Amino acid sequence: MFIANLCAVKQVKMYKQQNFLRHFLFLFFFSLLSFQAFCGVIKGTIVDKKTREPLFGATIQVAGTAFGTVADREGRYTLNVDTGTYTLIVKFVGYQDLIREGVKVAENQEIHFELEPDTETLDEVKVTARKNLENERVLQVERQNATIAIENMGAKEMSLKGISNVEEGVKKITGISVANAGQLIVRGLGDRYSTTTLNGLPIASPNPDNKLIPLDLFPSATVKNITVSKVYAVQSFADYSGAHIDIGTKVHTGEDFFSVGMNVGGVFNTLGKDFYYSDREGSLLKTGNIDSKYLDMPYSSFEEKVKEKDIFGTSFVIEKKTALPDFSGNVGWGKSFGKLNVLLSMGAGNEKQILKDAFVKQFTAQGRVLNMFRYNSYITKFKIAALAGLSYTFRHSDYLNYSLFYARNAIDEFMERDGFDSEGVTLRGSNSVYHAYSLLNNQLSGHHEWGERWELNWAGSYGMTGSDEPDRRQVMFRKNEETGKLSLFLLNQQETMRYFGELDENEMVGDVKVAYRFGEKNRLHFGATYKRKTRDFRCASFYYNLDNLPSPEIFNIYDTDSYLNFENVANGNILIKRSYQPRNRYKAESKAYAAFAEVDFFPFPTLLINIGVRYEQVNQSVDYFDDGSIKRKSELKNGDIFPALNIKYTIGERNSLRFAVSRTVTRPAFVEMAPFLYRESYGSAAIRGNAAIQNGYNINVDLRYDLFSKKNNDMFSATLYFKQLNDPIERVQEAEGGSAVHTFRNSKNGIAMGVEVEMRKEVFKNFRLGLNGSYMYTDVKLPKDGGIYTDNQRALQGASPYLINADISYAPYLRGGDDRMILALVYNVQGPRIHSVGIFGLGDNKQLTLHTLDWVGSYSLGRHWSFKLTVKDLLNSKVRFRQDVPQINDKLEVEAFRPGTNAEIGFTYKF
Repeated sequence: MFIANLCAVKQVKMYKQQNFLRHFLFLFFFSLLSFQAFCGVIKGTIVDKKTREPLFGATIQVAGTAFGTVADREGRYTLNVDTGTYTLIVKFVGYQDLIREGVKVAENQEIHFELEPDTETLDEVKVTARKNLENERVLQVERQNATIAIENMGAKEMSLKGISNVEEGVKKITGISVANAGQLIVRGLGDRYSTTTLNGLPIASPNPDNKLIPLDLFPSATVKNITVSKVYAVQSFADYSGAHIDIGTKVHTGEDFFSVGMNVGGVFNTLGKDFYYSDREGSLLKTGNIDSKYLDMPYSSFEEKVKEKDIFGTSFVIEKKTALPDFSGNVGWGKSFGKLNVLLSMGAGNEKQILKDAFVKQFTAQGRVLNMFRYNSYITKFKIAALAGLSYTFRHSDYLNYSLFYARNAIDEFMERDGFDSEGVTLRGSNSVYHAYSLLNNQLSGHHEWGERWELNWAGSYGMTGSDEPDRRQVMFRKNEETGKLSLFLLNQQETMRYFGELDENEMVGDVKVAYRFGEKNRLHFGATYKRKTRDFRCASFYYNLDNLPSPEIFNIYDTDSYLNFENVANGNILIKRSYQPRNRYKAESKAYAAFAEVDFFPFPTLLINIGVRYEQVNQSVDYFDDGSIKRKSELKNGDIFPALNIKYTIGERNSLRFAVSRTVTRPAFVEMAPFLYRESYGSAAIRGNAAIQNGYNINVDLRYDLFSKKNNDMFSATLYFKQLNDPIERVQEAEGGSAVHTFRNSKNGIAMGVEVEMRKEVFKNFRLGLNGSYMYTDVKLPKDGGIYTDNQRALQGASPYLINADISYAPYLRGGDDRMILALVYNVQGPRIHSVGIFGLGDNKQLTLHTLDWVGSYSLGRHWSFKLTVKDLLNSKVRFRQDVPQINDKLEVEAFRPGTNAEIGFTYKF
């Protein structure tokens, strides 16, 4: 039987662990055979004495017999014995053994145990499988004893704080925020400076403009823990200076279970309101991309075909309904078959949100309004995720794991706009966007030990990610200011159009790591990794020429089927022109070969020196067509050495001082290294890569102090960091053909520095406070010919100078420990940050300081029922953006909207 806590921790004194494992497996084997009709039953809970946290995996044994059992995820146990008087022994790794004598058993006896941490034992714990931990106490032990500085969050803490997915979880970690489009900002460094792995293996992003996969793809129901490392370790790829975020998925290791959960809720400003949505082919489970044959056929054939058949299957009609509550559900099943463990989990849900009376403006450098649109946005989301896991244990501590993870996020948005453009024309607009992200990832890994010195870990994965934007639609209407009558806006053919885009990316990874122990604590690690990633992207636009269409009578922007229909296409009143040029597609590939070696060395018991080096050979290439449809190839080949030094000095029993210094790399993305004009979607910025782009290299220095409590989860941590960015890659804007085009350059240099503080404190029993905050300073210098930017020196885009997270929780056990209530308030403040960089004499457009406050309440009734109520954004905060206009010495508001307060109530039943 694969047991999480025994796989998660490793006693330095090997003979003690082997005896404990042998004894535990022996007890558990006999407990599985105890189906005979015993006359007596002992049941209850095993928890941490101070924190009252359930000790999943704790054992209880009848002294002098082979009868015993294991506590489940809630710390509950049931032991069948004959009537009589017994001595019970309760054990858990890292805690003092508890012996209770003279326990009299008649028919049913309920006994609850509270274990105290064993200070001496915890000091000897070495974490070797942190991915399988979710208990907060054990995660803190891992954090305290880890070779490099880490921060982590387990499933228990995520549940307490009402966190529904990984993106919400990482925002609660010190120095991390999420900017627009889901881009992660770590210590002021943007998306390109961080990396994401799934169970320790790299995972590709379906978004061509982001390096990191959208973290809201991973619901908390499938996640065991999140581990964040902001210092570099040579066992990982060196392409991060911000953070390495590892998402550990759940593995069944405990009591068999089957659970079902349901949730219902919604946003207050959306429930019961009129909700508009665009015509859709099928449900949000269907992507509905255009048939490839209509893109690949000759243009003359397309012109004829589009008149014969409605190739799109959807119209420009906008329908209305009443916004009903959001629903979500999940089901989980875990079972052990001897040494084989199986876990299945699946969840799905929908969300609706209205952004009402929002607006966006653009100004000239003199402060005059260039254009302004008010808008209402109606957003529907459908999310589904599924996890299947198999684990097989053999010998004493060898095991094999297989996991299959699938996720899909579909976002359908209709936006109605009302305002005027830069020519002063009053307009109304209908915009429909449907975007679907998908991920399918397979992983197989193994852990093997030979004697007390040798250890082998190997893993392989194959993942497929997709990003589809099928059938983005736009219709613009001209509005008569005097009469209010609408007419089709015929300035150019792009005012009525469709857009299709699809991206497919495959990634294969193979990884082998070997460890050799010498001395009492010293270790030598070495290994190798291979990674290959391929991408295919293409997009097409379809423009509607309406010049031959008789002027229709238009009453609103929703009912368009009387004139924007297939009948008018078939009779030639509407001409559809396809724009699908060679430059609308590209293929890319990246191959990485890496090897590393490092040593953990203790010159004396309180000083750990970790020194390592990694070599990476990375070959990237992009096959594309330039503006003249000539086939080109852009390549970037580099072989680099990345050293890292981590020093940990332990002061007393619970104090430690850490120092880290390393060299890392920032590599350009595929679309950044090829000079073809690219637009991810209609309406987004035009992007042109740069064939001369090169890697950027970074020097990272961290100094950290940690203080951990002896008795509970109280802790204090403070960190100083400094990063020197050499040749950093920056997104800049240039003028091209009278419009702004984004491109990429290596800037001269940049720096990021700051301080981080984290604290957790139990004020009194079951009442806890948590606080973390960071202050950051960032600066980047652009080349003298830095394009059309107003300033050539500024803070990094997306970086907030300060971030604060705070939480208050009260989590008592009731009815003798059978029930548990959790009440929590979770607060976040995000300082002002650059949303978009100022150009053409305008200053930076900044998102202003944002405050949010969430409330979480839950109640576990016995071992079967649990209920939960979550209210997010109690403050109903307004998101505001303000533009600096230097010529008039003023700051003008350019956009504002309220996402709205969201409430959700749910229940879970465990069989």
